[in-house]
Amino acid sequence: MKLFYTPNSPYARIARVAIIELNLCDRIETQKVIARDPTNSDLLNYNPTGKVPTLATDDGFILSETRIICAYLNHLNPGIKLVTDISNGFLQQLEGMTGGFIDGIAVWVRELRRPLNEQSSGTIEFERERALRILDYFEKISDKLDQTPKLAHITFASALGLEIRLPDLQSRQKYPKLANWYDEFSKLPSIQATRPES
Repeated sequence: MKLFYTPNSPYARIARVAIIELNLCDRIETQKVIARDPTNSDLLNYNPTGKVPTLATDDGFILSETRIICAYLNHLNPGIKLVTDISNGFLQQLEGMTGGFIDGIAVWVRELRRPLNEQSSGTIEFERERALRILDYFEKISDKLDQTPKLAHITFASALGLEIRLPDLQSRQKYPKLANWYDEFSKLPSIQATRPES
């Protein structure tokens, strides 16, 4: 099996953390790719969307979308409950919220990568407002967040790891409980091993 990733993709980071947490490193090869160059990417030989993460399974399937990949990985080691099943409404709620958070953060970061004269101030403001609303929510329920590496927690940590690219987010100053949670969660070896490149 092979997982294609880029080192700075927060979505690919989630899948890479999942591989480590599920003790699957010896079963899954990881291959760094260039996702933004259609003429120089091995990934396109497997997945025409060119998206990371992409998982090529041993039975010939090509999986994309982070949650689908993580669910597949979890089925390889079902003794560890990484992806929430229908019986845990709270964790499903967290998965949904953290998924929305990381999607908005990714749009915001992509918009800021564009030349200044092509950036949409409306999109940036919309995503900033959304991110702050979600952080407000998580600060209020921070006492319910533990350090167990579940998909929701990993997704949230991967999104918060993008703060360095978003100085307007200022989550550390405004959300001290979340900052403490993130600092503690970031000590996990799987989070340390998948840190984005500078």
